[in-house]
Amino acid sequence: MASLRSLAFLFVAAVLVAATLFTSRPSASTAETVHLASGSVISLRTPEFVQVGKRYAFTWAGGGPAQTYTVKSKREDGWIIVEVADENTNPAYFVPGDWPTRWLNIGTAISIQEMRQHQ
Repeated sequence: MASLRSLAFLFVAAVLVAATLFTSRPSASTAETVHLASGSVISLRTPEFVQVGKRYAFTWAGGGPAQTYTVKSKREDGWIIVEVADENTNPAYFVPGDWPTRWLNIGTAISIQEMRQHQ
């Protein structure tokens, strides 16, 4: 009778240990999926140090030399309107002092350096 109780005890203990091992395993998903609500917008805030009227040299992740622009207007969502600088345009195609403008998203710049004003 004692050996039967010992066997029953060992069987119950083995079942409990096995159940604990299999149920406490962390589950892993093969792929995590993130869904945004329809119409959601994600943007990086415009850095506080960027000021309207100042010139900055922007370096982009794609490489190449820095591009210099004068900030004409800025929004808080990373977008600014810039005046295209002399080194980026052919002055023969524009009226002096009337440079073209374009929108830039400076949240994607890897470097922003303030430049001295033209003399």
